Amino acid sequence: HFADTDGDGKADRRQVVLSGFGAEDTHHIIHTFRWGPDSRFYFNQSIYIHSHIETPKGVRRLNGGGIWRFRPEQIQDSAGRTFELDVFSRGWVNTWGHAFDLWGRSLATDGAGGEGIYYAFPGAAYQAAVGTPRILHGMNPGSPKYCGLEIVDGGHLPADAQGLLVTNDFRANRVCRFRLAEKGSGFTSEKLPDLIHSKRSTFRPIDVKMGPDGAIYIADWYNPIIQHGEVDFRDERRDRTHGRIWRVTAKGRPLVPRIDFTKRSPAQLLDHLRSADGYERDMARRELFSRGGEVAMPALGTWLAALDKADAQFERLRLEALRLKQGFDRGTAADVDSALLKAVLASADSRARAAACRVVADWGGRIDDPVSLLAPAVDDPAPQVRLEAVRALAALGGKRAAELALHAVDHERDDPLDYAVWLAVRELRGAWLPAVLDDTFDDGGKLSRLVFAIRAAEATEAISQLVERLRKGPASPADRAAALDCIAALGSPEQLRVVFDIAVEASTPPAEAAKLLDRLVEAHTRRRAKPAGDLGGIVGLLVGPLAPQAIAAAGAWQVPGAVRPISDIASDGAAKADRRKAAIAGLGRIPGDASRQPLVKLAGDADEAIAAAAVAALAPSATDVAAGLAAPLLARMREPANQSAVFGAFLTVKDGATKLATAIEAASPLPAEVVKRGLEAASSSGRKEPKLVAALEATAARGKGRPKSGAPVGAEASVSAKHTMTPAELEKFVALVRGGADPKRGEAIYKRESLRCVACHRVGDHGARVGPNLAAIGAASPLDYIIDSLVHPAKNVKEGYNSLVVLTNDGRVLTGIPVSRTDVELVLRDANDKELRIPTAGIDEESPGTSLMPAGLIDTLSREELADLVRYLSELGR
Repeated sequence: HFADTDGDGKADRRQVVLSGFGAEDTHHIIHTFRWGPDSRFYFNQSIYIHSHIETPKGVRRLNGGGIWRFRPEQIQDSAGRTFELDVFSRGWVNTWGHAFDLWGRSLATDGAGGEGIYYAFPGAAYQAAVGTPRILHGMNPGSPKYCGLEIVDGGHLPADAQGLLVTNDFRANRVCRFRLAEKGSGFTSEKLPDLIHSKRSTFRPIDVKMGPDGAIYIADWYNPIIQHGEVDFRDERRDRTHGRIWRVTAKGRPLVPRIDFTKRSPAQLLDHLRSADGYERDMARRELFSRGGEVAMPALGTWLAALDKADAQFERLRLEALRLKQGFDRGTAADVDSALLKAVLASADSRARAAACRVVADWGGRIDDPVSLLAPAVDDPAPQVRLEAVRALAALGGKRAAELALHAVDHERDDPLDYAVWLAVRELRGAWLPAVLDDTFDDGGKLSRLVFAIRAAEATEAISQLVERLRKGPASPADRAAALDCIAALGSPEQLRVVFDIAVEASTPPAEAAKLLDRLVEAHTRRRAKPAGDLGGIVGLLVGPLAPQAIAAAGAWQVPGAVRPISDIASDGAAKADRRKAAIAGLGRIPGDASRQPLVKLAGDADEAIAAAAVAALAPSATDVAAGLAAPLLARMREPANQSAVFGAFLTVKDGATKLATAIEAASPLPAEVVKRGLEAASSSGRKEPKLVAALEATAARGKGRPKSGAPVGAEASVSAKHTMTPAELEKFVALVRGGADPKRGEAIYKRESLRCVACHRVGDHGARVGPNLAAIGAASPLDYIIDSLVHPAKNVKEGYNSLVVLTNDGRVLTGIPVSRTDVELVLRDANDKELRIPTAGIDEESPGTSLMPAGLIDTLSREELADLVRYLSELGR
């Protein structure tokens, strides 16, 4: 902190206030400094940073992205004079935007995310948060990445601009506008026409602020090259010397006169809080704080007493007074204005009531029974008040706080509010769980509250109490269904048996039984748990409406008595194909010759989809046998989906690709199209499978030559052999793209099913999420980078899209992009945009993978078609 004590504009005093912030990545270190309306100092850090900050109250840590909240003023408490630092919210990849609305609510943007505007509140976690099984999402899914954020207000700009949010899509050379509307416990966000959209690729707006004159100021990085991981740091096109700040004003409207706040009296400074200009309000607060409580507090008392209840701003101004008192608080009981706090908690405006809940948490140690003070708020008719009350109760802690927080379960909940209750229950686990176990927890006789708490906190210890509650008395159909679902998700084998018995009971409605069986199978998949005792009762459900669920359950639990009836379904040529394939998959999970023999027979079925399913089912448990059946099957296959299914089955089994390669080497040559499919499957597995690739190329050479992709024998799997270019050839190709290429034709090529672009990438909110969103790639990346990424997809894999290869204890090999990780499970997104949930206890090994983009995809394109595709991509974001 630099202080100027004599008014000459130069710092006379310098103090290191906090240290220990990570510096691993220069563009992710702490940034976005903001004074909040609660007089706290907020600042952000981004994902590749690990901070460990020593404070008088202990070490504060943030390993990843998030927003810090700091109270610089020294305050007195039992530990002496201290600084308060905490993590306000966490997550995001590179959150270079944070703004407060008129009522003090936080809004954020992520310069490397893709969900637009985020509503942030205490304790919440967002994209890329470390170690949490649940996150909140932004309000504009599929949006580009936005850097900086400001709320437009003040007297200079016209009325239709007031309250709009302004942020920067620096990749697409534009400054964007959004309009927010309150909805439920949060907001909705509407994208409006851009404020600025430049044709200059060097225009890179990265921050935006309202100035003291009422104009909008925009920081422009001014650089044609913005990538750092994908484009060489030494690229000569980088501009290392220029930068600009733009000022945007309204034509024909006067600017706001500059105010010298240092010359205003305390009463005048307080009157500035009435202003619609956020800069004016912020500067008035800062000047009041600089003068100290001895000067400001008497004036505040007079100003507060003079407020007119008929004033349209009365409720907000009273909240401003409460927050000023919060800011001047030095930690003594005398600093707490309980009467004012209670008055704002009872405000006619729900936004003031919601804001006051945070003050209760702040003053909790010096208020008589702060938890009870929040009791009306947790049942408030306004969802946002309930959200803030729940978060305040979580901060206060204790059994009574947990009991009250669960009142929110009685009301309708949107995602932010449901998340807030979920988070509070997890944070307060140590307070409510012992009370549940000793039967002293007061849930108001509402089973739904207990079910929510157990499920949210994954409190397996309390499942027995839930089972007992179901046995003791009647429950509504909804509560009973939720309780059984919770038991299925978390229960022990003995407790799962309760669910199983209900599922197979003849009186249980089929829809309910189907859902229960699905949950039981999911419990086995995620944590290898199954109901205790004899499970032969599932066999009776193999015929009838519950057959799909019964087949899946019998296979997962390896019920021996189910082999014959499942085999009959699999072999029934008159049955629907989906039913037969489900039965085949079920047979594959049951060990022994009784299940293996029908699968071997089905591998020769005339229907190649059935034969492919049988080989895939055999691959995990009888890999050698399956490989011997696969080679001749692949030779006669015509459908690409069936070919991919066979290759994919072996690629998910330890040593499966090697054994399939051996079988292919010993068999007749495979058709070129099958070879191509195999090479694509090997490449998109995210692993190098040299033996399989070599066997496929050898069989192509022995047969009719190379695949139609044009890839010669020995081509590197992750490189386009056909379109690899020398520097001179690249220069000519760039000229072709800029000259005669057609982006409309390129869009049609991009959408070809055979090219699989849409299967992996999104453009805005359309497409899959395996690879990076391409919404602004044209504005963000030079042409040569786009071309290089297509020709060498594994050369520069974008941050966050590196694949991970996982070997499980049961011999499976799974590859995908990491989505989330907790102590319980790892979630990957595979090349087909499906989420793979892997129990962490079942992981044997992990290793980095390669690009999931299949080999040779663009080799099917002519030079002109590739030019059209590149031209289309180069226009995205423009």
